[in-house]
Amino acid sequence: MTAGALCAGVVMTEAVEPNVLLLYSIAAGLLLGRLLGGQVRNIEHIRFVWWQLALAGLAVQLILFADPIQERVGGEGPFIYVFSTVAVLVALLRNLRLPGLTIIATGAVLNLVVVLANGGYMPSSPAAWLELTGSAALPVSHYSNVALIGPDTLLPFLGDIFVFPRPLPMATAFSIGDVVIALGAVIFLVTAMRQAGPTMPPRGVPVPVRVRH
Repeated sequence: MTAGALCAGVVMTEAVEPNVLLLYSIAAGLLLGRLLGGQVRNIEHIRFVWWQLALAGLAVQLILFADPIQERVGGEGPFIYVFSTVAVLVALLRNLRLPGLTIIATGAVLNLVVVLANGGYMPSSPAAWLELTGSAALPVSHYSNVALIGPDTLLPFLGDIFVFPRPLPMATAFSIGDVVIALGAVIFLVTAMRQAGPTMPPRGVPVPVRVRH
């Protein structure tokens, strides 16, 4: 799976907005990799093991946050979300040998810790949403894995307390864990793009054939 590591980086995808910082970091990583002489095709040589587990966890989250499911999931939502997130994180941890994956996994763990501490919900700053939407409330009316920070919130400094400002596209709130994930994604892409791909003989040069006797 060539881009499995970056897919796993979306471990903290939220119902309010996707991990926008990760999307921007992918674009930045691809651009920086090209500027440094890398090739996008080299990414396909990265071997990401247990990618099926990461894909399954992400698929569960996509289904969980689909409108028909969000309206009906009820109290099972946090459990399903945490379970799918742990599945993706396990796949990440299995691939720590890859460049940038240790950083991505660290960010994912930071996000997961605060989610677990708050009953399966990512705390989000009311001030951030006030700045983004003009209202100190979440812009959702159904299940979301995000909850506003209040007096009983644990580890609020690990929640979505930063703002990706307007007029930038897909402005939203994000956490320090998201920043760490984004940094790891850039490192992963740049390193993967600059690695040497399989050596191929120049065009027109015959490939020697080994004959067994």
